[in-house]
Amino acid sequence: MIYKDDKHKAIYEEICGQMRYIDTYHQALAYLISLDNVCRQHIGDIYDVSTDGIMLDAIHKGWQTSTSAKTTRLAFNLWNGLAADISEDGKMFEEHSGAMYTVAEIFDSPYSQYYWQAIKLRYQYPEGEKGEM
Repeated sequence: MIYKDDKHKAIYEEICGQMRYIDTYHQALAYLISLDNVCRQHIGDIYDVSTDGIMLDAIHKGWQTSTSAKTTRLAFNLWNGLAADISEDGKMFEEHSGAMYTVAEIFDSPYSQYYWQAIKLRYQYPEGEKGEM
């Protein structure tokens, strides 16, 4: 597994230690929210340990940057297939209609190599098999 830096690895392991389950969904989520510095500062706004759920409104928080928003979108997509932005009242934002979740949009990021690692975590592609780049 590749990590951005030692802090990424340490925070990933810390988050996994707090999660109820350690399956591929949780591993991919923990990996991504521990990757980005902005997401690291707002882990509790993205994932609620007590309910074991993602916080859908996190994508619209004022602290999000373009890169942290891409990281959060991919994390949510790998968690439950979410491909649309959801408002606090649970309604889908019409103006986005999933366009912000396309591969072209999300992978246009300096974190693309780590995004690929998260996908391999989620779908458990061992090195050298069909998930290899």
